[in-house]
Amino acid sequence: MFCTRCLRSPALRRQIPAVRQFSVSTPFRSIEQPPLSTPTTAPGEQPKAAAIPKSSCPEGTVLTGLNFLKSGQDPVALKDEDYPAWLWDCLDVMKKSSDGAADDAGDEFSKSKKQRKLAARRKLALEAELLAQGNLEALAPKIPLPQQSINLPGQENSSVQQNIEAAEKRDELRKAMRKERKAKIKESNYLKSM
Repeated sequence: MFCTRCLRSPALRRQIPAVRQFSVSTPFRSIEQPPLSTPTTAPGEQPKAAAIPKSSCPEGTVLTGLNFLKSGQDPVALKDEDYPAWLWDCLDVMKKSSDGAADDAGDEFSKSKKQRKLAARRKLALEAELLAQGNLEALAPKIPLPQQSINLPGQENSSVQQNIEAAEKRDELRKAMRKERKAKIKESNYLKSM
């Protein structure tokens, strides 16, 4: 750093060039576009797919600035065929399907007020749709399996198929009861730790 008096002196002015020269490295993307040609085909033939390069750098171009290792070297561009196929469309924006949009529409128990509002709107829309269809059973509150007061299927001297069905229902009930007990134990342990 020089003081203003030193910059005014004629001896120093000769040493410091008035215009700084900056070095410009090779650009990452080449300015020249590859020449495109329209294939000529006969009227009945299918046109052949033109080999249009997908990358912006020709083969052998040094990609300056991509090295992140201290002792490493900048990578060199390869042929388009040498790269994996997924590379060319990994940045394409995927349109969300209707199933994916329902999953991202918020969480009813989220800490975010915005997410809770989205979940409430989604729930109201679903209820309105079910009501319009006349499906009142779907609107009824779901009673957990361990709290239902229904008899399990199965009787003595019944067929093998009915016994298998009864065993499956008992297993289902047993798993539901276990899940409920585990949740209660976790809750009580959490409350004890507070």
